[in-house]
Amino acid sequence: MQWTNKNGYDWCELVDIDTLVGRLLQPDLRPGKWAGEDIRKAMGGFTKENRRHDDQRRGVTLVHNDLVGSAGLSPSISVSFQPILPGEKLAFHRHNYVAIYYWVEGEGYTCNDDDGIDREETRIYWKAGDVSISPAWVNHAHVCTSKEPALQLAIHDFPDLCYRRAMLNEDPDGHENLRHMVKGVVPSFNNLDTVEDLEKRSQKISIKTRS
Repeated sequence: MQWTNKNGYDWCELVDIDTLVGRLLQPDLRPGKWAGEDIRKAMGGFTKENRRHDDQRRGVTLVHNDLVGSAGLSPSISVSFQPILPGEKLAFHRHNYVAIYYWVEGEGYTCNDDDGIDREETRIYWKAGDVSISPAWVNHAHVCTSKEPALQLAIHDFPDLCYRRAMLNEDPDGHENLRHMVKGVVPSFNNLDTVEDLEKRSQKISIKTRS
């Protein structure tokens, strides 16, 4: 962030409590739905070549456009779907938001290991219908062991952390990849991505449910 005190501090203001409360009030969120066929359509183009970066991650996120000053399903919750292709092992990574996973399809395991080592005693095996959790700041990696792709529904609380300028990612594993996720600082979760790289390799998805 670049700034200067050359012209004073015109962004600093004193207000009465009623004005403050008025500014804090948020608009109501209308009820809505995200159609399953739209979700699958959005994920239909994902292949080994079409991914965010070299750890195979790819996915779509549900966004409620009534939100102001945030992006997600609610002011504090994000919900996304991520397919993991057969035999894929995602890179170890960690973050200071909790990750709750509902496994819609497929079979595999999540290794929750602070040392970033895939070992039997730190694996959580899952199959379709199971729910698992990777608590905040636990190093974890997902592996699909089934012949068909696994489909993960992930619930995170990172919109709230982003709003408070407190979201941290270490992605992939390694202190050199630790990033403070403040708007405009990091174009992607992966510190190796530049804005230009992201534009070239990202799949732009925008589907609105009509029925």
